[in-house]
Amino acid sequence: MNEIHLKNIDLNLLLIFDCIYQEKSLTIAGERLGRTQSAISHSLERLRKLFDDPLFVRTSKIMRPTPRAHELSTPIKKALTTIQEALAPSASFLPKRLEKTFIISMSDYCEMVILPNLMETLHLEAPQIKVEVLSPATTGPQQGLESGVFDLIIGNRDVSSGILQQRLFEDEFVCLVSNSHPEIQQEITLQQYLDASHVLFSPRGKEDRLEKSLKKLGIKRNIALQVPDIMVIPYVLKKTPFIVTFQRKLAEALKVNYLQILKPPVELPNIPIMQYWHEAMNNDPAHRWLRKLIHTTQK
Repeated sequence: MNEIHLKNIDLNLLLIFDCIYQEKSLTIAGERLGRTQSAISHSLERLRKLFDDPLFVRTSKIMRPTPRAHELSTPIKKALTTIQEALAPSASFLPKRLEKTFIISMSDYCEMVILPNLMETLHLEAPQIKVEVLSPATTGPQQGLESGVFDLIIGNRDVSSGILQQRLFEDEFVCLVSNSHPEIQQEITLQQYLDASHVLFSPRGKEDRLEKSLKKLGIKRNIALQVPDIMVIPYVLKKTPFIVTFQRKLAEALKVNYLQILKPPVELPNIPIMQYWHEAMNNDPAHRWLRKLIHTTQK
């Protein structure tokens, strides 16, 4: 017998074989499949040539399967069932049963603002889900999402085609200074802001949205300290009359009672915080559920 290659098989023939095997009748098989008896007979001839066997032999009452047909019946049935299951809609998604690790790229700022609420909810609703956070410096946002290094990116990034996005919230800039500051009490004047020494929080080590906005306003600050992480800043402000200007949600997340949050002396633009994902993951039930959860916990 010649070897049979899948590429040479019309999969509809397997469906017809299975139906004839079950019904033992070409007429009834045709009725079930919505085909004429002539079309079923033609397909049976193709099956006989394919398997080099009569497969079904006419008797006075039924089409009797040959031993070869009996041999083929079980694997063909299993194959058709597997295909049917693959084409069926996904079963209901149950977060409590999901065992998965999501890899999310976000900055220190987003970690402090987003992770506490997110992890609290995951602990209650999907305790087997794990989250791994990677630094935005790990790889570029476009490449990271396209390659699957990241499941999600949270922040404010430049992306192009194939990347979907959703706004989570907007944040505003505020000033953070010591409660015992020798000059600044309940508000900061522009002159005080210009005269003061500043801490620059720069996780990426380069000019950010704040610096660009201040430059447009003609404001040049005296940067006494530039740091890539957050946690040291409150301790510096406790010991010095320095000012740090960064996002309100970050300032509130620090929850330091010896610091005060004040409005900047100039109008600064708000910062939209987004979540980004690749379109290939858009309809994945687990991914879609996580995105919705992140969005909900930030309202």
